[in-house]
Amino acid sequence: MARFWLWATMLATVTLCGCGGNSPQKTTRIADREITLSEEAFEAGISDTLQLGRMRQGEIIAKTIRLHNGCDRPVVILREATSCGCTTAQYLRQPIAPASSCDITIEFNSQGQLGWQMKLMEFYFAEKATPLKIYIDAEVE
Repeated sequence: MARFWLWATMLATVTLCGCGGNSPQKTTRIADREITLSEEAFEAGISDTLQLGRMRQGEIIAKTIRLHNGCDRPVVILREATSCGCTTAQYLRQPIAPASSCDITIEFNSQGQLGWQMKLMEFYFAEKATPLKIYIDAEVE
């Protein structure tokens, strides 16, 4: 039931938020991806690249990443940081229990962007020295 409300809230947010201009924006959903969080991965540093491909200026692409906790203790996302206001993240603000997962929906809004885009989103965790780095790669026409 909680997952239903999460998706309903995200859909309402995407539908109701206008980010510049009066023209309606189209949101495209991209297939899910899973990242396993483990002590070894945190020590080595975790990074991934979301290849969004070609998109039209003004289009919003959303991609869901599932974080799976492979640690023996709960993992807590403290905060996220972005290199640009055109990227946002939505997720439940609660600890991820061992062997459980958390979905993070990352959105890239191409309004005002043109050409090749490489954005960075970092997720900082409690008691972990290195953040999870997600690079967003897109070509805006």
